[in-house]
Amino acid sequence: MYKSDNNKKYILKKSKRKGKRFFISMPEFGHSHHFGSDVGKTYIDNRTDKEKDAWIKRHKDDKNWNNKHSGIYYSRHLLWGKHKDLKKNVKELEKKDKVKITIDI
Repeated sequence: MYKSDNNKKYILKKSKRKGKRFFISMPEFGHSHHFGSDVGKTYIDNRTDKEKDAWIKRHKDDKNWNNKHSGIYYSRHLLWGKHKDLKKNVKELEKKDKVKITIDI
């Protein structure tokens, strides 16, 4: 398990918001983000590398692409990340952002 330098802890859950798939709570900042379409398929749903590249090309200029306080950031790293496995993408993001993400799905 990756230990963060500053003990930041986030919680990943299924979203209860209509039209959204996931919810990430960031208690340290007092806010959260809903992200991902509840009907769309992503890389973690076995979309192809070509579809992943197309998604990235379509969204890379979106506002907040690199802002960890936005939904697109979590879609990018968790749903369309390096791996087709959500848990592996969570581990990658934990290392990148020096945070602990608890999966409560």
